[in-house]
Amino acid sequence: MQRVPTSPDHCRHPACSARRLPVHALLAVLVLGGADASAYELVRHEGLVATGELNVRAGFRHGRNINFGLGAVQGFGSLTPVGETSRNDLQMALKPGLNVEYALTGSTLYGGLTAVAATTTLDGELSGQFARSGDQVTDTDAAYVGWRNDWLDLSYGGREFTVGDGFIVGDGNFNQGHDNGQYWTGAFTAWRNTGVLKINTSPVRGDLFWLRTDGDLGDSRLAGVNLENSDSERWGRLGLMYFEVFDDNGVIGFDGLEVGGVRGADLHLPALPQLKLYGEYVNQGGEVRRTGAEVDADADAWYVEPTWQFSDWLWTPRLYYRYAYYSGDEAGTPQLEEYRGLFFTIFKRDWDTWYQGEVTGEFHLFNQNQRTHMAKLKVFPTARSAFGFWYYHHALDTPQYFGVPTAGRTEWADELNLSFEYYPNDRLYYFAGFAVAAPAAAAQAVYGHNKTQMVVETFVSYTFR
Repeated sequence: MQRVPTSPDHCRHPACSARRLPVHALLAVLVLGGADASAYELVRHEGLVATGELNVRAGFRHGRNINFGLGAVQGFGSLTPVGETSRNDLQMALKPGLNVEYALTGSTLYGGLTAVAATTTLDGELSGQFARSGDQVTDTDAAYVGWRNDWLDLSYGGREFTVGDGFIVGDGNFNQGHDNGQYWTGAFTAWRNTGVLKINTSPVRGDLFWLRTDGDLGDSRLAGVNLENSDSERWGRLGLMYFEVFDDNGVIGFDGLEVGGVRGADLHLPALPQLKLYGEYVNQGGEVRRTGAEVDADADAWYVEPTWQFSDWLWTPRLYYRYAYYSGDEAGTPQLEEYRGLFFTIFKRDWDTWYQGEVTGEFHLFNQNQRTHMAKLKVFPTARSAFGFWYYHHALDTPQYFGVPTAGRTEWADELNLSFEYYPNDRLYYFAGFAVAAPAAAAQAVYGHNKTQMVVETFVSYTFR
């Protein structure tokens, strides 16, 4: 579920309108009252295996004091309200998929195809920035072919590809309503196009990748390499990555970025299994275009996240702390110091990766010019359910919000999130959440209001397979 700010441009072509009625009717039947279905193995014959599945998802949200009391706005970058400070948002999506494998001597040919029918209704996406009521799309998502053996895996086409936990490279599809029918449910997950070679050797494995984003991320192209240890059981996983962005639409400003990073995931000591550590550092250099001129980029971002599991306690609580930093642009310098949020993803490890807060992370701050402290507690009443409690303190790194001055202030908001998750099997996932965020001085300077924003939300996903 990729959400990075850009300006919406809703589809008004007659072909878009022609797709609307079937999407509404089909989604209403399947989401609200779909009949049961079992796993489908469509074909198994002389080395050929074809399987199919169908994912149905829906998300409902109610928000009050939207944008801290300003109300929903006309689009990203706009501070012009459309009048509603209280809104309801219902998004639904239907995602069928087909996977095919053909066994050869010592190797396998494979391919996959997914499509999405998605819609947004009621008042539209809460903040007014990314999806409007009536947005509907029916389109393909993944479409790829590949070949693999014991140590090589080569694929081409639109598909998912993530490095690490998606802090830098996770999702090349933004999920805006005009192109993708919805925003919050994140139904589109594939890069628009990829060429990926995975080299699965030991003790080090690697990926060579070429990726292309959707239009909302500038139709950007990037190419790079990722290296990491192949055995993570004993100590965890360490990785290095480098890539260059060598094309975009000339508006979003990614073209020319040279990005390098180092990361650690699930780092632990065998003698202390309760403690785990996650972290990553990334530097952005190169020459990028800003206000019509080429400028040198010199930006960085990093996070550190220790976790502690109380295995012997009732409901096995897990405690997390995370500090995430994304540099902002310094006034009066010729360099571009502001880190660009790039292609971060969602739910790689938990609900908060990498949208940090159901208010601030969803609507306001997008892992750019940002400093965020997170403290989280999760408890597990059963092996298939969890309660979560989050506290965030959000601040800007430099006193500006996407170029809008904040009167020298950097404190943005304090936010509390509560959640319940239920996942009885690998088919069903259910989430219910409540979030409140109180604006600090910088947010008040931008939005001109100081009301506490509240969101109540629920999400359900079921996969027939």
